[in-house]
Amino acid sequence: MDWVTGIVLALLIGSGVLVFVRLARGPSMLDRAVAVDALLAVVAAGLGARAAEGRTPYTLPVLLVLAFLGFTGSVAVARFIALRDPEEGRTVEEHPMHADHPDQVDHEDGGDTGHGRPGPREGES
Repeated sequence: MDWVTGIVLALLIGSGVLVFVRLARGPSMLDRAVAVDALLAVVAAGLGARAAEGRTPYTLPVLLVLAFLGFTGSVAVARFIALRDPEEGRTVEEHPMHADHPDQVDHEDGGDTGHGRPGPREGES
């Protein structure tokens, strides 16, 4: 069992190093969020391997908390990224495409003037 533990430990350390490289290099916030999620998975795998090697069930609640935090963090980051306009740094609520009224739609034919008021439609002046 000692050689299996050594192999698992080496693989987890290697994957942890690769995840830290991705976390440091980025380049985007989404890459870093995925790296943090992967790092949490590596830590959970290490704790699970330690629990299996020592035959102790005491780390299982910690694994559940880590899994919950990883999921919640990933959802929060994905929601934050989805609400940002990467081109102009505006939130979705400030974006002209976010229509509060049904007559505010964005079409290539000038359906929205970009300032919240509908523009001329086809055939209108």
